[in-house]
Amino acid sequence: MADGDYPEPGELVIGTVKSIFNQGAFIDLDEYTGRRGMLHLSEISLKWVRNIRDYVKEGQKVVVVVLRIDPKRGHIDLSLRRVNDSQRKQKLQQVKQKQRALKLLELMASELKLKPESVTKKLSNTLSEYDSLYSGLEAISLDEKVADGLDIPDKWRKKLVELVKKSIKPPVVEVTGFVKLQSFESDGVEMIKSSLREILKHKPRDCDMELNYVSAPLYRVKVRASDYKKAEKAMRKAVDQGISYVESHKGNGEFHRELEGK
Repeated sequence: MADGDYPEPGELVIGTVKSIFNQGAFIDLDEYTGRRGMLHLSEISLKWVRNIRDYVKEGQKVVVVVLRIDPKRGHIDLSLRRVNDSQRKQKLQQVKQKQRALKLLELMASELKLKPESVTKKLSNTLSEYDSLYSGLEAISLDEKVADGLDIPDKWRKKLVELVKKSIKPPVVEVTGFVKLQSFESDGVEMIKSSLREILKHKPRDCDMELNYVSAPLYRVKVRASDYKKAEKAMRKAVDQGISYVESHKGNGEFHRELEGK
């Protein structure tokens, strides 16, 4: 964040406890240079606070939510008690990912003998369509062709892909479904095999898929992708191709999200 910026009300921020007094604590906001907020005693815990130092200590890193800001007076009111465990973990993960992304770009700049600031600024702008800089780097780790569309020099692109592949493992989720394929024609076995090949042939490039025999006429389909929405869409699209193929050859096909009878 640039100097002079303020967080938004409702925003989760990470800060360092600067000082503690009877009615609360002052928190330096790590992501907003030069900004300090106030954590009032009533916003520390849902329980009655007997000793404020049982909850926060000088130098401690905390995740707080911004309640109110007054830019004219420079006031920022914070709350610790309104942040749940899930939000805290998510925020800490985001900060960790941001640090990893910046370190990777610093290494890239060093190996290309460039200024880290120029590399970070250029890549941040180029990957601005993603939720975060790290999300953009994850997209490259999942499919390096994403880097082909970036407006950066070829030397940068080659080094970026190299470092991303070494440093960032793409997120993976798995979904499972079941497909029934039947054919009573004389060449039915070959039709089923061809239908299975159609399913695998139509999987997206950025997803992994496997087919396993369960029991006639049932097959298990597993898809691994970067998120559930993408995995579900990939599975249905590929399975539909297999079903269309077998039906076009006088067979039957059905998709089931879960195994029948379970």
